[in-house]
Amino acid sequence: MKRFAIIVLSLLMILSATAFAKNVTVTGTGTTPSEAENDALRAAVENTVGILVDSETLVQNSMLINDQIYTQSRGFVNEYSVVSREQIANGWRVTINATVDDQPNSKLMNELTRLGIINVQLRNPKIAVYVPEQHLNYNVGGAGGETAIVKTLLNAGFNFVTEVGTGLNYQSPMSMNVAQMKAAAEKFGVDIMIVGESFSEGVGDLGNYLPGNQRTNMQACRARVEAKMFIVRTGQVIAADGKYGSAYDNSEAIAAKKALAKAGEEMGNYFVEQITGMYTSRQGVEVIVYGADFSKINIVQNALGKVNRVKNVNLSSYDGGRAVFTVMYGGSPQTLFNELCAVTTANLTLQSLAYNTLTIYVR
Repeated sequence: MKRFAIIVLSLLMILSATAFAKNVTVTGTGTTPSEAENDALRAAVENTVGILVDSETLVQNSMLINDQIYTQSRGFVNEYSVVSREQIANGWRVTINATVDDQPNSKLMNELTRLGIINVQLRNPKIAVYVPEQHLNYNVGGAGGETAIVKTLLNAGFNFVTEVGTGLNYQSPMSMNVAQMKAAAEKFGVDIMIVGESFSEGVGDLGNYLPGNQRTNMQACRARVEAKMFIVRTGQVIAADGKYGSAYDNSEAIAAKKALAKAGEEMGNYFVEQITGMYTSRQGVEVIVYGADFSKINIVQNALGKVNRVKNVNLSSYDGGRAVFTVMYGGSPQTLFNELCAVTTANLTLQSLAYNTLTIYVR
């Protein structure tokens, strides 16, 4: 338990460092105080863009970013204060503390996405999962936690998920540094790398935990899965956590697998929320609905309102049985269709999918 507490504390430190990266202190120079202040604002936006976009993309799109982003820097800074202003040999030097909003629906992120600077494939990224496991009493074999994470990602609508299994060999994946994770991600050609460790242990007869402490000949096991998620294009670890699971069976080995599967499913759900919440809700999703009359269209509109990750359902147009809705959604269009089917008994048919467009028929 002490070891796990230390791990959790370390993970929280990682996450907190990431969460406050958008607040920066930078310095600019110019021939006048105003020019120097504008140069500092540009530096603040450059700093934030440098965190969000990998260096190769920055170089390839340098002119576009300069013309469309850096020259408009003041518009992307939420607030700033002047720390110091001093005259130097060739003009002025101004230091500011600035807050640049890098949240999913911020003006900066929307503009980077519109320009194609932020990789649109992160709506349905290629993901590799590497979570080896061990049973503390004996060798169980396999990778139940890893398989459960992969299954959860696939069920959420992510189509390009690789289960690494024995494809890598690290003694302690949670200790992998950025360079090691980047090398692993490049080996499998993925956008996101999830690495971690899973553990299970037998805790005796199930009857020990039931009233009366009577033997049941059913073996109880508990497990935990710890993992972190690495975004290849930015080089950042942006999520990390640990989940527990427990199960029982007349075989300790099978009970261990069941417990690992439960913990892995919890871990998978956590990463689904992280990916969809942070990287796939950058823009609105257009939902085109065809129905015999508006009553059919209204069924889909009501269903959209029941999907947890959908916000701001707006009917943009309706003409002759064709309705266009714009929504903010934290997931891929395929996942949105799956969730719509789950919250309504209407007969929905998928016609087509695109990066930010879902077209369906309702009958």
